[in-house]
Amino acid sequence: MEDDVIPENLILEVLSRLPVKTIIRCKFVCKKWRDLVSDSYFVHLHLSRSPPCLMFHQYDFPSSILELAEVEYEVDYHRLTLHHVKTLNLHLSADPGPREWISLVGSVNGLICLRSVRDSTYVFNPVVEEYMILPLLQGCAGSLGCWASTLGGCGRISGCCARTLSYAFGVSKAGEYKVIRLCCGWAEPQFTVKIEVCTLGTDEWRSLRPTHIVNFKKELELESGVFVNSHVYWIIGGQIYNFDLDTETFELTSSPPGALGDDQESMQMLGVLKGSLSLFSWTSSGFNVWVMKESWYKAITVIQENVNPVLQSLEWKPVLLIDGSEGTSVLIFLQKGTTLLAYCLNTNKILDLDLQGNFWTVMSSYHPSLVRLQNFEVRAKVGGQQVSFHI
Repeated sequence: MEDDVIPENLILEVLSRLPVKTIIRCKFVCKKWRDLVSDSYFVHLHLSRSPPCLMFHQYDFPSSILELAEVEYEVDYHRLTLHHVKTLNLHLSADPGPREWISLVGSVNGLICLRSVRDSTYVFNPVVEEYMILPLLQGCAGSLGCWASTLGGCGRISGCCARTLSYAFGVSKAGEYKVIRLCCGWAEPQFTVKIEVCTLGTDEWRSLRPTHIVNFKKELELESGVFVNSHVYWIIGGQIYNFDLDTETFELTSSPPGALGDDQESMQMLGVLKGSLSLFSWTSSGFNVWVMKESWYKAITVIQENVNPVLQSLEWKPVLLIDGSEGTSVLIFLQKGTTLLAYCLNTNKILDLDLQGNFWTVMSSYHPSLVRLQNFEVRAKVGGQQVSFHI
């Protein structure tokens, strides 16, 4: 195609607004288009315009399924329509079993991070069909000989990392993609968190200085960390902790006033709304949604009398907090352990997802991208495991 027929800047504007599947086909139009969509400038331009999707990760023995879907809201808000993008059947060994259960850590810029119960870690991009296996963790909680430590600790070594608490995945302001692992031990009377970091493009995990945490209630495992603007956040022991991906510091951060109190009925879940850290909390008196800008503010309050009857029972579990259409906020939850529904916190309406779930269902937002893992030149240690992502 001659340059004077269609200017290059116009080609970039058009192609960067197309779905990823279409862009991949455009690579075969001509050499010029192939080079354009492979250029780093185009990759970042497309990512900035890529529509958000949802990821559904669900373990259903013996399969582990990851579903990607685009979201569309109907005008009357009575239905949230999901358009299938891709389904992946994840196999981490030839004979899947409880010890090979894997969980979704998170997604950043189209890259998805998974980890197994044995602390093997994987990052892949389902669009360009590339994946990497991160180096195996060393030490008690990461070894195959003590895999059960992830469920409660081996107790064999004084001061060792008794078990894995949580993982997180994020990118720093400097553009470094990092996987973070929290593991725990006890140094009476305090609880100690050991932090390990693996930067994509390196072949090792780095151990940071341990941190003491008070009022920890010995949870079996925390949810994956929530990534927002080069930081990762967890609720630990009734307080919010923050890991800065640039400075690699782990510290206590501010919490909404009264939202993480001693009320035994109170429960909380972190999320992201309008690009900011958010907190969904609920008690017998109703729901609150807090958003962190320069400081915390209460964005939504729904008193118990106004809560949709479907959510007035105890038979539901919050899964994900996301932005809806027209500035609304949507809570996706699992009802009675089998059905996934969405609840618009602004209109008090239940949005039908027409999806089935189970106890292990995990959801996250996802932006399809053309980011290439081969750019990181990782020298990964496979450790004998076979990995395949069937699409």
